[in-house]
Amino acid sequence: MFRWLNTSQSTQLGSIVQHTEGLAFASINYEDTEKPILKSCLFQSQLSDHKTTLDQLLQQLGTLKQPFTTVLSADHFLLLLMQRPTVENEELPDAVRWQIKDQLQYPAEEAIIEILEIPGQQQRGRIPMIYVIAAHRDSVKSVIEFIEEKNINLQYVDIPELAQRNISSLLAEDFIGVALLNIQATQSLLTITHEGELYLSRVIDIGYDHLEDDTQKITKEDGLSLEETSSEIENNISKMVLEIQRSLDYYESHYGKAAIGNLVLSPLENSIPDLNNHFEQDLGISVRNLDLNEIITSEVNIELETQARCFNAIGAALRLSVSTPTADSPE
Repeated sequence: MFRWLNTSQSTQLGSIVQHTEGLAFASINYEDTEKPILKSCLFQSQLSDHKTTLDQLLQQLGTLKQPFTTVLSADHFLLLLMQRPTVENEELPDAVRWQIKDQLQYPAEEAIIEILEIPGQQQRGRIPMIYVIAAHRDSVKSVIEFIEEKNINLQYVDIPELAQRNISSLLAEDFIGVALLNIQATQSLLTITHEGELYLSRVIDIGYDHLEDDTQKITKEDGLSLEETSSEIENNISKMVLEIQRSLDYYESHYGKAAIGNLVLSPLENSIPDLNNHFEQDLGISVRNLDLNEIITSEVNIELETQARCFNAIGAALRLSVSTPTADSPE
């Protein structure tokens, strides 16, 4: 998404991404442009603070000369799906900034704006939709400074939706259109892509904390019976199904695309029994779990727990395998 002025040509790209429980690192080699190779992947559990955690991670990695990317956390940016203003391309950022000013919690002139065009809409005879990414200049600067003060060559800053898009573009199903669901602790991110393009993104406020059958913890803290616990999990799954179905319907109807027939679940930190069966029965589509070892060439086999924790880091490091728009550096 955001690219800075110190860009340089390199055959390798690394990423350092904050996770709720620590920091994730990944490095992709692009010497063979047709076959990127995951050189390394590492997760450092959270220590006393983020800076100490980063120091410990860098101590394990040693000297880093490659360029880097990172990913903004959800509280650092706003992602909006809106109608494209009917202006010339060079006027689009200012037009968008004016339209979204009331949705920002800071002056619009302090926002960094990035626009993601969604292809193939002109044929539908409707006003095209675009994704707008808005981030406060100071928030982006703080993320940059956190990494650059360690003499790391940071060149890009992305968002989770684009990191997930990068992984989705490697799926065989992306050729006809695919939904990828990344279930995290307290929320989930659904993306729908087709031929490497992001068409739809939806944050669902349900994560594996709401889906786990941790009976002892729930009954002790909330006083719920086994039946109530099971019912709560069922309700949360039903809510997820509804949000996913709405997204699939919108993608098909608005963009005139073929119906999505495949839902892929990203690697999970904690297994959720029968979740695939629920999705298959309620959505009527094929559901499978993703193992990144099957789609990414790697020098080492990556355990599923590491895949889950490093998911966005790996996706961010894959940005050179797809075309991603960039914005100007914050002043």
